[in-house]
Amino acid sequence: MHTSWLRRSGVTLLAGTVLVLLPALAWLQSSWLDQIATADRERRERTLQTAAAQLAGDLDGELSRAFAGLQVESATLEHRAWSTFAQRYSAWAASAANPAIVQSVHVIELSRAEGATPHRLTASLSLDRSRVSQWNAATASFEETAWPEHLAGLRGRMQEQTAHFKVEPGQRGGRFLAPPLSLGDERTLIAPIIDLGPPSADDPPNGVPEVRLLGFTVISLDLEVVRHEVLPALVRRHFSFADGGREYRVAVVQREHPDKIVYESEEGAARAAIAEPDASATLMAPRMRPTFFMQRGERRLEPPPLPPQVASATPDNVVISVLDARRGERAAGMHMRMIATDGHWRLVAKHRAGSLEAAVASTRTRNVGLSSGILLLLAAAIGLIVVSARRAHRLARQQMEFVAAVSHELRTPVSVIGAAAGNLADGVIGDPVRVKKYGATIQGEARRLAETVERVLQLAGIAAGRAGATSAPVAPSVLVAEALAACRPDLDASGMQLDVAIAPDLPLVVGDAPALKSALQNLLANALKYGRSGGWLRIAARATSGKRAVVEFIVEDRGPGVAAADRTHIFEPFYRGRDAVAQQIHGSGLGLNLVYRIAEAHGGSVSVSSEPGHGARFTLRLPAVQEVASSVSLQANGAPTLRSHSSP
Repeated sequence: MHTSWLRRSGVTLLAGTVLVLLPALAWLQSSWLDQIATADRERRERTLQTAAAQLAGDLDGELSRAFAGLQVESATLEHRAWSTFAQRYSAWAASAANPAIVQSVHVIELSRAEGATPHRLTASLSLDRSRVSQWNAATASFEETAWPEHLAGLRGRMQEQTAHFKVEPGQRGGRFLAPPLSLGDERTLIAPIIDLGPPSADDPPNGVPEVRLLGFTVISLDLEVVRHEVLPALVRRHFSFADGGREYRVAVVQREHPDKIVYESEEGAARAAIAEPDASATLMAPRMRPTFFMQRGERRLEPPPLPPQVASATPDNVVISVLDARRGERAAGMHMRMIATDGHWRLVAKHRAGSLEAAVASTRTRNVGLSSGILLLLAAAIGLIVVSARRAHRLARQQMEFVAAVSHELRTPVSVIGAAAGNLADGVIGDPVRVKKYGATIQGEARRLAETVERVLQLAGIAAGRAGATSAPVAPSVLVAEALAACRPDLDASGMQLDVAIAPDLPLVVGDAPALKSALQNLLANALKYGRSGGWLRIAARATSGKRAVVEFIVEDRGPGVAAADRTHIFEPFYRGRDAVAQQIHGSGLGLNLVYRIAEAHGGSVSVSSEPGHGARFTLRLPAVQEVASSVSLQANGAPTLRSHSSP
């Protein structure tokens, strides 16, 4: 017992310590989950912005390669060296991700007013008499054609850009050139064709170089290819998981007219993402390098050192130096400042959960639920350990009490039998009346001893699963008669009034007849033991209607009844009511538990209803078959007869 107490105390102390630490662990988990959620949000934001930027970079980079690779150089235009452009076109097509993105390439050659000088171009250039040519890949040449319909709306803008082509004076003899560089519209890339040469012989050293605007290269894009081939491929590459699933709704709309949808990853993506996107990026804006090289004849161009005022300017500055290849020295230099342009399209992306914050919150909620579930399981496990330890301790105590009760139940009859038999054997008792009384005492104690042994054996058999092992149809009236016959001596000794009520034509019950008889006998013995003060005992059998046939055996008395606190435990093994313990009524606490187990083994049930001071009523319910048993009646001594009779 001391070891058991120490073990129980250790389990209780461990459980208490864990339960005290659980709130601290919960607080730490909450703090960790907040940190994880913050890191997850930052990671998702970086990943999403990177994906949007990479998609924009891939598309605009493709446009930039087309812009740079398909420009017509001034020497190519002046000498009609179409084979040179054919090589450039082939090189671009071989390196392009999707050459079908370019629908056509046009060259617009400007006409110059008579008497115009290279340095005064603003009023001398006009598109009115310009010549338009289209590249024909089959003939590898530019062929003259009329103004394309899709370029008709750009003539005014191109004329305006031509007017901005000028040479601006700079510091220390340098010059700044501001050429037009614009997309024109979402379908068109426009590049100026500029010819640069060294100053004339009459100009001073490092003078202003000769500058001529010869025309424009117009690159027309196939927007259907961009919409149905290029954009879906880029979205799959940058916004898809490895298993093909997508976490974001992605759309591309016109920047100045968001209601005009260019592309949607799924229907409704633009409407869901345009108002408050999780990420956005500008598309359709060629990204030029900070240095731009051109070549014409024997002259070559390379960048001179940037002056301080230019070096701190925007990265759109393009540095050009004109060299005289025959003299091997720089003849003149200037810096071109490209006109910055905004993209025509806008990429928007939004998480499927409604927003990135909602997705992070959902993940955090799921993590909180998971961690809380683990903590609850831990707490429940600790609680179960404590409950199991207490139940094990209570069961051990009950088993000890059972051993003590059984030992008393066995020792008392053995002692009485031994003493009475010794007196008879020694001749102490010679009176025939007393000898008969001694014999009756020995017989009663022997029966009591046999009942105790039988209950222990039944308990062992039920624990081994042998209850109801042999099943056969049994008449309910026979079970009642045999149980009453077994309890007849105690009934006679109690002086209680007995009422027997067996309904006629009861169906048979199927089961182990000795076990069922023992269950009824235990109910009768329990009523005789605890309800004797009421002076009345009743046993009844009746059939009930329902989904299946059931026979009810009812044993009731008018004794003190069962307390409410005891009714919930009365069928537990080794349990004895408080009043029984206080009044020192002999018993082991096994009788009603045996009834419960026998009923359960036969697919039935047992219940108790009682009010303190008004007796107790036990009901044993057993499943029955449709076959009707022969009616029997009970004699006064409880033995069955062949007469049909039922006591009211």
